[in-house]
Amino acid sequence: MVEAEAREPLWRVLVFDAAPAVTMLVMGLVDLYAPLTDPYGDAPLHSAVFSIVVASLALLLRRRWPLLALAIAVSAVVIPTLLASVLLTLWGEFLVWVIAIYSVGRHEPWERAVWGPTIALAGFAVVVVRYPGLHIASDIIIDTGMLLAAWGVGRLVASSATNRARALALEVEKARAEERAALSERTRIARELHDVISHSITVIVMQAGGARMAAQTDPAAAGTALGLIETVGRETLHELGTMLTVLREDDPTGAPTPTLAHVATLCERMRALGMAVDVQVQPDMRDVPDEVQLTVYRIVQESLTNILKHAGPVPTSVSVTQREGDVKVEVTSASGRGDASVEGSGLGLVGLRERVDALGGTLIAEPHGAGFTIRASLPRGTAQ
Repeated sequence: MVEAEAREPLWRVLVFDAAPAVTMLVMGLVDLYAPLTDPYGDAPLHSAVFSIVVASLALLLRRRWPLLALAIAVSAVVIPTLLASVLLTLWGEFLVWVIAIYSVGRHEPWERAVWGPTIALAGFAVVVVRYPGLHIASDIIIDTGMLLAAWGVGRLVASSATNRARALALEVEKARAEERAALSERTRIARELHDVISHSITVIVMQAGGARMAAQTDPAAAGTALGLIETVGRETLHELGTMLTVLREDDPTGAPTPTLAHVATLCERMRALGMAVDVQVQPDMRDVPDEVQLTVYRIVQESLTNILKHAGPVPTSVSVTQREGDVKVEVTSASGRGDASVEGSGLGLVGLRERVDALGGTLIAEPHGAGFTIRASLPRGTAQ
C-alpha cells in the first residue's frame, strides 16, 4: 500500500477521493430510482440502498487503503445477498467494484495487489451462485473481464508512475553528481591557483625586497633579482593563462602540468633566492602517473614556499623516491619552526592534504628538531 502524504492538499482529496465516492453514490441512487440500467432481482428498491451507500463511500479509502476499500465494497454487496433478497444494480455496486479493484492495482505494491482479483472474483462468484438467473456465460465472461482489465490497467499505471519516479530520481541524482563534480573541480582549481600564486608571489616579494636593498650598493645583484622576478612572473602568467584556457575550453585534460622533471628546476630557482636546497629525485620514474607527479611537484613547491616565507633561505633537503610501490616525498628544513610575524592563509597544508587524500596517500607535517618536515606517501595507482 502506498501511504498518502502527511499533509496532502485539500483539492487532491476532493478530486481523487471524495469526487469518485460522491459520483458513484449519486449515480447508484439514480440508477436505482430512475433506472439507467435494468436492476436484477424482484426485491423492493430500498433493499439496495444500504449496499449502494456503503460500497460507494468505501471509495473514500481507495488511495490510502485500496485493499480495504475493495473488501468493504465487495462485502457491502455480498453479505446482504446472503442474508436476504436484495436488488442488484450496475452503477451503485458493480462499477464501484471496478473502480475499487483498479485502485488496488494502482496504489498497492505487488505482494498486496495480487489479492485484489481474488477478493473481487470471490465476491462475484458468491453473487452468481446466489442468483441463478445470472448464470449467463457471456455476461460472466464480460463482467470477469472488466474486473481483471481494471486491475491490469491499475498495474500498468502504477508501473508507469514507478518508472517516472525512478527517472526523476535518476535526474536528481545526476544533477547532484554534477554539482559534486563542479564543487570538486572548483576545489581543484582553487588548490592550483593557491599553489601557483602563493609560490610565485613569495619569490617575487622576496626578490623585490632584495633588489630594492641592493639597488644602490650592488646593481648587478639587483639586476639578477629583477631578472628572476621577470622569469617567475612570465612563468606564472603562462601557467595561469593555461588554466584559464582550459576553463574556457572546458577541457581539463588539455593543460600541461608540472611533473617530476620540473622538481629540479623548482629547486634551482629556490637556490637563486639563496636557499641551500639539496634535491635527490630517484631516476627512472617516468612511468609514474601524471596526477601523482603533479602532486609530488606541488608538495615540494608548497613546502619550499612555506619554508622560505616563514624561516627564510635556510638549508633544506628534498627527497623523491619510490619504495614498495609508493612514491615517497620528504622535505626537511634545517630550522624554521615558524615566524609568528608572517601571516599565511592556512590553505597550503589543507590543499596538500586534499591532494594526497584524493590519491589515497598519507601526509605528515611535523617539527623535526629545530626545523620542520613534510613527509608524504603516494600510491602509484590512479586517484580514487
